[in-house]
Amino acid sequence: MKILGHRGMGKGEGENSLLSLIRATQLGADGVETDVWLTKDGSLILTHDEDLKRLFGVDIKIKEVSYKELKKAKLISDEKLTTLEKAYLELPDDVIINVEIKDPDAARFVVPLVKSFDALERTVFSSFIHECLSEVRKADPKAKIGLLIGEDAEGKGLEYIEELIGHYAPFSLHLPVQIFERFGLKIGLELLKGFRNKGIKIALWTLNDPELALKVRTQCDYLITDNLTAMLAVKGGR
Repeated sequence: MKILGHRGMGKGEGENSLLSLIRATQLGADGVETDVWLTKDGSLILTHDEDLKRLFGVDIKIKEVSYKELKKAKLISDEKLTTLEKAYLELPDDVIINVEIKDPDAARFVVPLVKSFDALERTVFSSFIHECLSEVRKADPKAKIGLLIGEDAEGKGLEYIEELIGHYAPFSLHLPVQIFERFGLKIGLELLKGFRNKGIKIALWTLNDPELALKVRTQCDYLITDNLTAMLAVKGGR
């Protein structure tokens, strides 16, 4: 089981900043999960939201500004916004990076950048916007795509997920931890085992409860968490 720091050290202050990503790896995380948007001048910025209201209290949409404008506004720094390029430059070269594509316009740019660092093997590209996965696969058939399942699957049943798997042939299936609330622990684990028996890696997000992590770790390949210290302790206790 690999532990990935959600947005680095977790959701909240400093999330997706370079310092947060680095700190997660320094604590012992196997990798990080981060989110990417494209600026109007083609820079790949790491941030979760389409605008900067929640994080920095400013009414700026990433897609409507340039990197230069963000820098002029003093929003580019190790403690605030950074780029995907900077992350690959500064993080250790053995760290797993789960690049979640928030912006469809960013999809065709992420693979060439990752390849420029010879980091395709340790990168998983995921997105709730599943068409982005086709763009990633088109950019390089060897790219690892993570089928991210969220609200789109509500009420659609397991058949919907099976159809998506058949269409995208993902490297990994990224499931919300709420799967165990919906199906119960025993059935949930059986479902994960079934997917893994088909050769699909399982990533659970966002798993912050160490007791639940202890129960599911045998059927989890990647655990994405805001509670990094506790999850590392769970892993170390095996």
